Amino acid sequence: MDYGNLEQNIYDNDIATYDILNALHPFYRHKLYQKVADICGLSDDVDHQEYALNIIKMMGKIKRDIIDSFPIVSLSYDEIRTSDGITTRQADKCRINIRRLLAIKRDDDIVQYSFDEDKKNRYKKLRFNNKSVQDSIDKKISNNRARDWHIANSLDASMQFAGLTQSPIESGWIITLTLPSKYRSLSYERCIDEINHRLNMIKKYSERYGIIWTGTYAIELHKDETPHIHLIYYVNHIDKLFSNGLRREKITDKTKLEGLIFKFFKEEKTRSELNCSINREIYDFNGILGYIFKDYGKPNTRHGFIGLKRDIKSIWNNLYIGNLGHKSLSYLSDNKLFLSRRLMKSKDFQHYTMFSLRCFRDDKLNYLGSDVSLCEYDDMSMFDKMNYNKSHIIMFEDLNRKKTTKTRKTLGLLNANSVFVYVYLYINTKNVYILFFDFNIEKSRGQPPPLGRGKDYFLITGLTC
Repeated sequence: MDYGNLEQNIYDNDIATYDILNALHPFYRHKLYQKVADICGLSDDVDHQEYALNIIKMMGKIKRDIIDSFPIVSLSYDEIRTSDGITTRQADKCRINIRRLLAIKRDDDIVQYSFDEDKKNRYKKLRFNNKSVQDSIDKKISNNRARDWHIANSLDASMQFAGLTQSPIESGWIITLTLPSKYRSLSYERCIDEINHRLNMIKKYSERYGIIWTGTYAIELHKDETPHIHLIYYVNHIDKLFSNGLRREKITDKTKLEGLIFKFFKEEKTRSELNCSINREIYDFNGILGYIFKDYGKPNTRHGFIGLKRDIKSIWNNLYIGNLGHKSLSYLSDNKLFLSRRLMKSKDFQHYTMFSLRCFRDDKLNYLGSDVSLCEYDDMSMFDKMNYNKSHIIMFEDLNRKKTTKTRKTLGLLNANSVFVYVYLYINTKNVYILFFDFNIEKSRGQPPPLGRGKDYFLITGLTC
């Protein structure tokens, strides 16, 4: 196809359309011409005048926001760096919308490939302390992936312990959620907003209905760059009334949660009935986790957790590297802080870590086992013991056992009836019976002693309080 002749005919028929197309990168412009020919059923030897008129007609059907993005998607990385008000993130989103319009795969987009390579080459040239910026970016992605992988594995072990999986030795369930087909023709921003809204509504209504559940999710892009969700979820699936013959229909938190999911993803209910792989049990957790982590760190891909503290990633990261003074860890006591760090490093008690951190959004999980103590458990009937997991109680008492501190006392016998001393009073300390005169305060979590003020004058004779 002689594109020069074709564009001359476009110029002769409509200068405004020619100016709009001229702002678009030649790669995208020629793809647009080919798409018009496919839609209109034009052959290779079609008259250029007819071809130009069809292109002008088709341009009137393209959304205005996409047309306005033509100059942005055509900019190179160096041009965006020197321009004001345009970011690389904004340019990436505009190129996604152009590819969705023209049905181009990201791997086939030479403009995107050139942009990414220029950006990577610049980061490789920038070096600090004998390391390039690109090396730091790659290392950060690798560390973040390892952190999220560790959190996901600890969550799986914790949920097996809490009884929110298929069985004490098996994992939970996985479901894949996609948007309706009409969203494939909408912009990338609209699709992301919609899928985030639906996921947030599921979490909101499940909390309102008292459904305790957790999960690990990944929001990825299809080949046409429409977002979809992979969700590993954990929820109670046992109905004691149904099992004991006291209810005809089985009603569990799992059925309630699935009802909410299919309420906001109605098309997925039909798909799951026809294809059991849409919503199924997990028998190879590491294999499933590796599948949803396969695109970790790629552009427009996001991984997260449900049912945990909002800043769980910051908590986990700072605890692992030993940054114990970070504000995300301020809610933990000293004992819990060091205990959680030891549990995190342990392979045998990995399922204790999240309970020690109390990082669940639901307090019933944070205080699992606190309703019944070990001594009360021994006095329970066999029927009650069957309905309560003794290991939960053991875990709670292990995590909340207070350390006993040994205080060394020494007697200093003096040949005196009375001694006058100055005593500095600390906040958070207690008045005790004094039987000795020479003492040292080994540890205090209160304020330091006042400087020159706040002194109390004591007369100690014999036994003084």
